[in-house]
Amino acid sequence: MNRYHIKTGFNTGHIEIIKNIIDDLNKKVWHYSGHCLENLKNRIIDTKNLLLFIKDLKLKYGQVFEYYSDNNNIIKLCYRIAWKPGLDIILVLGQDKKIITIYLNDENDNHVTLKKELYNKI
Repeated sequence: MNRYHIKTGFNTGHIEIIKNIIDDLNKKVWHYSGHCLENLKNRIIDTKNLLLFIKDLKLKYGQVFEYYSDNNNIIKLCYRIAWKPGLDIILVLGQDKKIITIYLNDENDNHVTLKKELYNKI
């Protein structure tokens, strides 16, 4: 499996594929993995408002900061979405619009600890 991060570069051949996936995802209903539900229970303080926010969320290409692929098959997409002042939502989604994991991150965190060697280089 290949892994891409915005800081190391996206495969330009995947951009239109990702945009099409996002268009399809925006037509689907949200689903939650067990891991996601555990994270909500253990990490998120304002679960009700977070879920209400996500319910009406329209995903956008510009929110994708990382993705995983197997050749041209995009396995999962990672989104960073502004939520409240100072907080961003991190969503990791499969193509079925299942939230694989969810957590909050400081809006100013620019991931200085990113291990670039884990990602494909463009």
